[in-house]
Amino acid sequence: MMATDEAKHPDHAGVAFHPPLLLLGSLGVGFLLRWLAPLSVSTSTVPAMIGAAIVALAFAIFFWAVVTMLRGHASIPTNKPTDAIVAGGPFRFSRNPIYLSMILLQIGVGVRTKSLWFFVLAAISVALLTWGVIMREERYLEQKFGDKYLSYKSRVRRWI
Repeated sequence: MMATDEAKHPDHAGVAFHPPLLLLGSLGVGFLLRWLAPLSVSTSTVPAMIGAAIVALAFAIFFWAVVTMLRGHASIPTNKPTDAIVAGGPFRFSRNPIYLSMILLQIGVGVRTKSLWFFVLAAISVALLTWGVIMREERYLEQKFGDKYLSYKSRVRRWI
């Protein structure tokens, strides 16, 4: 039996893992490590307010990006085909505002809980997202959209 064209060349980025699972895992590990081996960064009450503001910013960026993608008829799940390059909304400032919001959420939780673990896990998440998701998505988009994506990529930074 011959393999289908979809099996040979799937029309999706072929990411190593689904980003929401990384976020949930990172937050879960962060709270577990905070409980098992607390690494406090501050005793002030100011970080709690700043942390809440960062968390709110993360949610705002996330929803802005999702709405922009839906209006641009682009798929959000990483295992689905992408039919459009979305360059408006938060995608004018970052090629990956959803992933940026995930990192900001971890940082905001770290500030809010005054736990260094969330900062460490956010840094690890940046590395994992870059290697396991973003670089694969970029390769897929370059192959699928060619110069249109390369032009967008040259104008807009990967993160911020």
